[in-house]
Amino acid sequence: MEERRKSIRIRRPLLFRFKDTAGITRVLSISNLNQEGICVLSPVPFSEGEYIDVSVKLPSRPQEWHECRCKVLESKDITKHAGAFISGFRTRVKFDSIPELTATFLKDYCDFVVKQNEALERIFNERLGVLEKDKEQRGGIRINKAIVAMYAEPSEIGPIDWDITAIRNISTGGALFTAKTEYKRLTNLLLLIKIPLRPFDWIGFSGKVIESKQLKNLDDLDIGGTYLTRIEFSVVPMENRELLEEYVEWFIDHLKKSENPGLL
Repeated sequence: MEERRKSIRIRRPLLFRFKDTAGITRVLSISNLNQEGICVLSPVPFSEGEYIDVSVKLPSRPQEWHECRCKVLESKDITKHAGAFISGFRTRVKFDSIPELTATFLKDYCDFVVKQNEALERIFNERLGVLEKDKEQRGGIRINKAIVAMYAEPSEIGPIDWDITAIRNISTGGALFTAKTEYKRLTNLLLLIKIPLRPFDWIGFSGKVIESKQLKNLDDLDIGGTYLTRIEFSVVPMENRELLEEYVEWFIDHLKKSENPGLL
């Protein structure tokens, strides 16, 4: 399923209420939301295209349930994925009918969280000095954290020849790592990475080379057979993109708690 959301997704623990087909009222915690829809981990499945009536609670109106009608875009059993550590149906819904006042409250809340996150980001950029805004505009914050990875060019005539490396920095849009080969710009590469959230799984990505240049030491001398290679991710499965997003957010939260607990 393609990522088509136009507004920034907010990851905050908000409440989501609905009645299942048995008439049981269920109250769940929202995984994320934006002005267009909601993602929630549901104990029951839904049918794609189904319309459901739901209620949402926003921090700006903690005593009120805001009613709206949603269309189900996806309801996938995530326990089928290898290494899954939670069970349920990852369900994405798009707002189909939402009262004007509720839409205003939702927009105000999303705008507030975005501004709050931007302010925190500026603070941590200044105090920690380890987060950089992605200069290639690949869609997020680039984190400078070594991650075990494997890379290779795709092959249609034989087995893929993988090489192991360490990613130097990564964002949801791309990565920088060292390679044994100097690749031409726009070369297609496959990348498998391991993240702490899924230590036993290789998470797959594919992308195109944006830059590949000789690595130099502190004396500006070439380090033979080592090339700094930057790729921009192209087709990324939704599950893999979300795992990477969760890792980036986990890493940032970890820095906040360990380095500057007084800011939270």
